[in-house]
Amino acid sequence: MKKVLAAILAIVLALGLCGCGAGDEVAGKGDFLGLQDGEEFTTDQEVAVSFIRPRGNDAQEAWWDETVAAFNTAYAGRIKVSSEVLVRGDNSSYEQQIGLRVAEGLPDVMYMDGPYVSNWAYNGMIIPIDNYITETYRTDFMDYVLDQGTYNDRLYALSIVDSTIMVFYRKSFMNEFLATKPKFADGSAITLPTSPENAWTFNQLAEIATKMTKSLAGNKKRYGLSITGDKTEWMSYAFSPMWGGNILGADALTATGNLNSAKGMEVGNYLRNLRKTNAINPSASGTDFYDDGVKEGTTGSDCKAAMYFTGTQNITKFNEFQNIAEDWDATYYPRNNDGSYSVPCGGWTLALSKDCAANKRVAAVEFIKYLTSVSSCESFASQTASPPSRKSLYESMDEYKDGSTVQNGAYVRIKQQIFAAAAPRTKTIAYAEFSPLLAKALNEIVSDANPNIQDKLNTAATTIDNKIKQASYK
Repeated sequence: MKKVLAAILAIVLALGLCGCGAGDEVAGKGDFLGLQDGEEFTTDQEVAVSFIRPRGNDAQEAWWDETVAAFNTAYAGRIKVSSEVLVRGDNSSYEQQIGLRVAEGLPDVMYMDGPYVSNWAYNGMIIPIDNYITETYRTDFMDYVLDQGTYNDRLYALSIVDSTIMVFYRKSFMNEFLATKPKFADGSAITLPTSPENAWTFNQLAEIATKMTKSLAGNKKRYGLSITGDKTEWMSYAFSPMWGGNILGADALTATGNLNSAKGMEVGNYLRNLRKTNAINPSASGTDFYDDGVKEGTTGSDCKAAMYFTGTQNITKFNEFQNIAEDWDATYYPRNNDGSYSVPCGGWTLALSKDCAANKRVAAVEFIKYLTSVSSCESFASQTASPPSRKSLYESMDEYKDGSTVQNGAYVRIKQQIFAAAAPRTKTIAYAEFSPLLAKALNEIVSDANPNIQDKLNTAATTIDNKIKQASYK
């Protein structure tokens, strides 16, 4: 069934369905139709705005319920937002469900994963919002957030918070490990990085993870590192920077010769060696880092991973367990082995669908502006432990202020790596074809007992190129 849904989505996207609600035109770049900063929305009749989003974790759900209710109260009699919540799951099921609705009509405002902006803008599923958002409103957003939301020099989407990837670790295990005064293979001392400029390289992370793997009582294994994630696109999100920016060629549409290049083989061998050296658990469950956590209704077990290479969105999960909340810390995303540094970022964004009628667009954007206001971004960032999308909040939120001791300065390190080298996930109009297939290949390289790495990469590259060709992307 999942394969069928994926095929349907590919067909829908390949159609390049364009146009807007009720035959409405999209205004040209520079034609401003919205409200000026500080101007109040007025109407003779309440405007109904439909909104769709995926279900999030408990902290995210609480924020959405509170915030949408607060908006409807603040705009009572003027705008009424009705929300629909879908289960996202693995295998891009949320995106597939959206794709299946194109023919019958899309909700006015959609919450979508950032890398799909270019894909959905190209296919006409979303329309620009720069006709309704002032330049001054945009200036406080992080540059890479605006980059992620921009396609063909038009702004299509804005984010409330963002995500990035860190090397999380249990302080108790790390302190125990560092107390042995370990050294890298070259004889230099292993220490925690003090800035993004001296972040561990990927090879150093592998060395440390191998050294931290040990057997526990009863011959249970605690691995040095967990890299598990969902089967949708996590592996491509986490490891695509290792290609050094050349994973789909200059046109961002050509996998063969790029994804399966010598650089790709380096990445494949790196992942394979993590397993061969016992640095990772090839069948990790996703809870290995906090298996020993105990909360109401759960039973803890031996922790199965000392470190966790994962996204900031999982911090709220760690904090659900008192002993983990007091024991986790984080260091920077690793540098490439050649010293180059690019940190993958990219959160969920808010966009107008093609079916948002012209007479609703100002109201719909008022909802987007409410959700992306300074106060909303701050509350979402605070409640979900996610990096805010706005520059000013890194100076005003206590946990991100330079010198902060909140969680031993972990949030400051998140800020430092974002400001040093944040970049959107791979920007391509073929993201729906590219990312899941790359992730599949990388997952198989890790999980298969004896994978042929070149064959895995060749198959992924060929399949991606064929799907791009079928979709007639230009």
